[in-house]
Amino acid sequence: MLYALRYPPSLLVLLSSYVIGLTLHGWVQALVAERLGDHSVRHQNRLQFNPRWHIDPFGAVAGLIGGLGWAAPVELPGRRDRRRAILVALSGPAVNILLGVGLLLLWRATQTGASTLLASVFASSDGGAAYFLQRGVPFTQDALGLSILLAGASQLYLGVLSLVPIPPLDGGRLLFALCPQTLGWQRARHYLVEQNIGVAVLLALLLITLGGGRLLAQLLDTVLAPLMKVLLGV
Repeated sequence: MLYALRYPPSLLVLLSSYVIGLTLHGWVQALVAERLGDHSVRHQNRLQFNPRWHIDPFGAVAGLIGGLGWAAPVELPGRRDRRRAILVALSGPAVNILLGVGLLLLWRATQTGASTLLASVFASSDGGAAYFLQRGVPFTQDALGLSILLAGASQLYLGVLSLVPIPPLDGGRLLFALCPQTLGWQRARHYLVEQNIGVAVLLALLLITLGGGRLLAQLLDTVLAPLMKVLLGV
């Protein structure tokens, strides 16, 4: 995201969407957890819609450098309460994905000039939206359309990234919350969760360049390209 410093309006949109998306992500997870009986989130101030309580330091660094990051985790119960673990873990990604889909459909309903070209690039599996979530775009014209596109893609990519099964992402935390208590899984938990190797792996995937693009960003572009084509109508 810091690469977008040369386009201040674009940076403002990306940063605002990022902060709002992660705050909404963590806040919704805390609400669901509290409704399902976990009252510790109230004492942790996670029921406040305040970025201070929902943005993870490592996730913030990943977002600033790689354009994508993650929210501070809400504690998940173990295998004895699978329903609560699943609902809490998936509620955060779900709200980001729904918001992203809504914004992209809003753009489609009101599309104009310059943003149409960017939309066609967003729907490409070869260098899609992830590049622009890192570097921004110039707002020379059609600023509203470009803002909606960037914000929508940001929310959609944040939600889908959260489902990747690597801790501290929600997909990874859910995997380890529901996994069997065998020696192999305990060792994996020790290294990936307790030793923060999962964070190191994620940062590497977000920063390693392969074929001219970030590795994890390229994967997300490939996975999301068909959905972007449908949502944007390009």
